[in-house]
Amino acid sequence: MAAPVVPAFRPNGSVRCMVNVAPEDINFAEMAEALSKIARFNGWPSGPAYSVAQHSVMGAAAIVRETGNEQLGAYFLLHDGHEYLIGDTTRPFQDLLAHEIAAQAGSASDAVHFARAFRGAFAAIKRRIDLAIWQAAGLPRLDRLPDEARMVKAMDDRMLRAEGLALFGPQAAKHLPAANLPAPRLTGAIRAWGPMKAEGEFLKALNLYRGIEARAA
Repeated sequence: MAAPVVPAFRPNGSVRCMVNVAPEDINFAEMAEALSKIARFNGWPSGPAYSVAQHSVMGAAAIVRETGNEQLGAYFLLHDGHEYLIGDTTRPFQDLLAHEIAAQAGSASDAVHFARAFRGAFAAIKRRIDLAIWQAAGLPRLDRLPDEARMVKAMDDRMLRAEGLALFGPQAAKHLPAANLPAPRLTGAIRAWGPMKAEGEFLKALNLYRGIEARAA
């Protein structure tokens, strides 16, 4: 068997190839655990880390509460699922890296080309993993459902604004998106749950919205 082109560890010490992630490579229990330990906002807010898993669970509950659509809830729950394999590369760092790539280019045309190439490559990696996640969860491709994709993206922006205000205070408001959109209908305050609760709530939501009873190891 050929060695993986881009190997990455699984929790059991084996490796997976990151180049072509297949649906059978997706482990939802591993996803829940990993996302529960990945901090939103790069861990910048004071206090305990607010995790990607908590963001996903709270946003999913809000979108179901507003629409009654559990499939939309599943899409939101899993919209950052690729981060369990590649981590949470924050928007500021993506912008910083694109800026630095452009700054080191030899010409203005090269700067545009290289920055676009970086962003395109990053988007393509996420899209390939998302495709595997949707298939593993028995979901239709979200990239072929423009209305649903728009609603998930809008909720992501609304959650970002609500989280930014809750975790950084009102001074952050002018730097956050979705000022013209309503706040999400959350079922609780945005306060960090801690990894164990975030992992458990993610698994409960996955079972609720998709009937997938993934068990943490």
